[in-house]
Amino acid sequence: MYRRARWFPVLAVAAYSVGSCASADPYRGLTAEQMYQRGQQEYAKHDYDDAVKTLNRLLSSFAASDVLPDARLLLADANYAKGDYLTAQAEYDRFLDRYPGTPKAPAAALGGCRCLVALSPVPQRDQTYTQDALSRCRNVVVDYPGSPESKEATELASEMRTKLADSEYEHADYYFRRKLYDSAIKYYQFVDSLYSGTKYGPMALLGIYKANRAIGYDDLAEEARKKLVEKYPDSPEAKSVGTDGGS
Repeated sequence: MYRRARWFPVLAVAAYSVGSCASADPYRGLTAEQMYQRGQQEYAKHDYDDAVKTLNRLLSSFAASDVLPDARLLLADANYAKGDYLTAQAEYDRFLDRYPGTPKAPAAALGGCRCLVALSPVPQRDQTYTQDALSRCRNVVVDYPGSPESKEATELASEMRTKLADSEYEHADYYFRRKLYDSAIKYYQFVDSLYSGTKYGPMALLGIYKANRAIGYDDLAEEARKKLVEKYPDSPEAKSVGTDGGS
């Protein structure tokens, strides 16, 4: 009994130490290909945090391997999937810097576009990310014409352009409702000149018309009305003012 009481703690400590060493580094002994496969499996199971850890370890442990480009792109995708859009964007950019012209470059470029779209806030807030998203998505369209990525980027760019128009229009409407008509006209003009073709285009011209009438600038109001009718003849806004200025 004395010997058992004496040696049991020692054996337990030894077993714990061996177990701790084994579990301390789950990647020990894995090749780059095996680590990439593990990262793929974790990503497929939506274990994005684990996938990020695995792929980061892979990229830091191996200086040369055929799987490194795919691993870096998957790392960007995993960060995007877990909502870490700034990190994901940085990883997409690293892929493009290191592997330009590869078949997966369009996917990485679109990934960067998607990250900025995801960061784009509601129209009432600062639209810097929206502007950046618009620029980045347009670059995808220009750089990879005819690709599926280009098609999606076109749709996202249109979405961002509409959001910017919405933001400018809300500024205009804010001033109009407070009867600060000169400021309202300024923002309506921004919408008319920068975001023509969106649903806010005819709304802005109608705003210019109404604001000028409120001030008493009937000549400028008539100019805006004519432009509205000519540019957007089928719009509800054009029909609301009619051919003779409406009510």
